[in-house]
Amino acid sequence: MQMNVEQSLPNIIFILTDDHGYGDSSCYDGCNVETPNIDYIAEQGIRFSQFYANSPVCAPSRAALLTGRYPDLVGVPGVIRTNEWNNWGYFDQDAVTLPEMLSDKGYHSTAIGKWHLGLEDENQPCKRGFDEFKGFLGDMMDDYWTHLRHGYNYMRHNENEINPEGHATDIFTEWAIDTIKERSKEQNSPYFLYLAYNAPHTPIQPPQEWLDKVRSREPGISEKRARYVAMVEHMDYGIGQVL
Repeated sequence: MQMNVEQSLPNIIFILTDDHGYGDSSCYDGCNVETPNIDYIAEQGIRFSQFYANSPVCAPSRAALLTGRYPDLVGVPGVIRTNEWNNWGYFDQDAVTLPEMLSDKGYHSTAIGKWHLGLEDENQPCKRGFDEFKGFLGDMMDDYWTHLRHGYNYMRHNENEINPEGHATDIFTEWAIDTIKERSKEQNSPYFLYLAYNAPHTPIQPPQEWLDKVRSREPGISEKRARYVAMVEHMDYGIGQVL
């Protein structure tokens, strides 16, 4: 959290990584992986060593984090998917969200990155408490460079379809930085930034330069592990840029 000396309420930046293993940060003794920026957050704050997520998968974890309730109690017992026959949840319209509660305190809330709490109009971010959304509505991207899922583009700015260029991790980092700069101009209004990376969720597609860096540093590492570590370290670099 950041405190503006001219206001009594802190700005809040919440960073969520996706399907990121507990032991895949160097502050938790991760093998082969170097995450100096995540480590910095741990060093400056609190490192939870007996903490469990409400679910090992994406949508329920998000439902729990944004409501403070067990995901089953807000309609999301499993993964929300685009195909109805394989869909395991609908975000309850009666569930009160964190940005809704913060709004009552005068916060401006922005969601950047992966949403995964419904494609329906009524369950999109700006209908669930956020003032602005720039990111991906769906469950996962089939490609970090095209940003498509089942051939569809779920990238949005608020309700409008957009088609940004680049690796999704870099895009979300840039949008987060832009948001912080823009909201920092509003001295009388605290902000809540929810930055939810897709990384390191599959498909494991790190930029080539990050993969080369891991290969050169870790001789003998398997190709599968190298690609995953590169994905995490690329994301960690983005987190550093945000910090």
